Amino acid sequence: MPQRHQVKPDDIAVQRSKRGTVPTSQPTQTNKVTPRLVRSHTFENETSSDGPEFGKITVVHYEVAPSQQPRRSTPQRSGEDYMARPFAYRHGRRYLRDPSLSYPLPVDLIELHRQNLRTMLLIQVFGKPFCTPFFRDRAPKKVLEVACGSAFWSSTVHDYFKREGHTNISFTGLDIAPLAPELQKQGMDWRFVQHDLRKTPLPFKDHEFDLIFVKDTVFCAAAAGGDFDPLTELMRYLKPSGVIEVWESDLLLRSLHPSPPMSLKMSRDDVEQAEVTATYLIGPGTPFAKAQNKYIQDYNVWAEKAIDQMGCTATPCALMGLTFSSDPDVYGSVGSRRVAIPLSDIRWERGEESISAPDKTVHEKRSPKLSPTRDGSTNCKPLTPEQAALRQTALTTFLGLIEGLEPLLLAQSGKTQDEWDRWWAAFNNDLLEQDGLLNGECLEVGAWWARKM
Repeated sequence: MPQRHQVKPDDIAVQRSKRGTVPTSQPTQTNKVTPRLVRSHTFENETSSDGPEFGKITVVHYEVAPSQQPRRSTPQRSGEDYMARPFAYRHGRRYLRDPSLSYPLPVDLIELHRQNLRTMLLIQVFGKPFCTPFFRDRAPKKVLEVACGSAFWSSTVHDYFKREGHTNISFTGLDIAPLAPELQKQGMDWRFVQHDLRKTPLPFKDHEFDLIFVKDTVFCAAAAGGDFDPLTELMRYLKPSGVIEVWESDLLLRSLHPSPPMSLKMSRDDVEQAEVTATYLIGPGTPFAKAQNKYIQDYNVWAEKAIDQMGCTATPCALMGLTFSSDPDVYGSVGSRRVAIPLSDIRWERGEESISAPDKTVHEKRSPKLSPTRDGSTNCKPLTPEQAALRQTALTTFLGLIEGLEPLLLAQSGKTQDEWDRWWAAFNNDLLEQDGLLNGECLEVGAWWARKM
């Protein structure tokens, strides 16, 4: 996979003391609520023996006057200012400190690197950093990345359009925690806005952006709580005919069966990209089964229980299409693309019979000419080094996700820490050394996009 810039510890701290304040937006005729800049707070970032030291950070705070608050509100939190000091260390890793947030993943360098690696993986799978066809011949002028984290996606999109000769694009990153580097030092028209997505309206003008991008925010939506729908709120800041694009990944794994059928709606470009990357396009008739690996079965049970208790779904890809099709007066020209990424080579790709029943213990061979390709035909070629590396990357990001969710999974498993450590070691040995993923366990990802009507 192509090498991208890595997030360095001294680049993670955004809004440093040399950085100016983020400009506030002005109201329009349709936006009577004006968020105002209340203060800039400089603080020494928290340090720990297991965490890097980032130096001074200047954080910009916004609020809306009480008389302008919308009817829907979130519970007030007294005492601590969690925006000024957002981090705390638990379980040997750095997390968001606000106890009212149910966001379960760490926000340390390890997790940021995992998220960046997942972004690189999906860009390779999709072929470019966005799937919408509306920017093939033109570029957006103003782009918003929601829950931007390290802003790796924004940096990648900037580089993509720069190679196409488009340089006059402004990028804005929104996140509750200051994790993005100062991308303006790399020549980008960039601003970072620290803001709690639960507090609406957001500090932007109505109809401000041509493109709004959202990625892997299933836990962010759960943290917002209640009936809050982030997509509905984000459409407010999209220009007429502007585009919103969402990338999601399912948190549970299934096994892909042989000969996935083709859908008539799959474009030639998508099929060719699947062939290049040795991935499989998902359609209505794609045959899946429960994961066959016993360790992944354990993980699926524990993860589903933990995520259900948080009030969110472990399979967002199954629901995202319904979200975009639910309101045709808002979402126009809806499109989607779903892909299954195997975490290893698969028995039926090798020409072996897939084991899908508990009583099967013998791997019966079948003719190599019956081994299917990404479009359901035969004569599947051996994986190239690049294709094998892509699958290894998918597996790496999945294992990193389990490490990030360890406190939740440990509680659901009922194991002691020693028992968990033994299970984790056996799991890694099975997947990495014993070919434990030959039955088609795969990562399911998807992209959905729509134009604002």
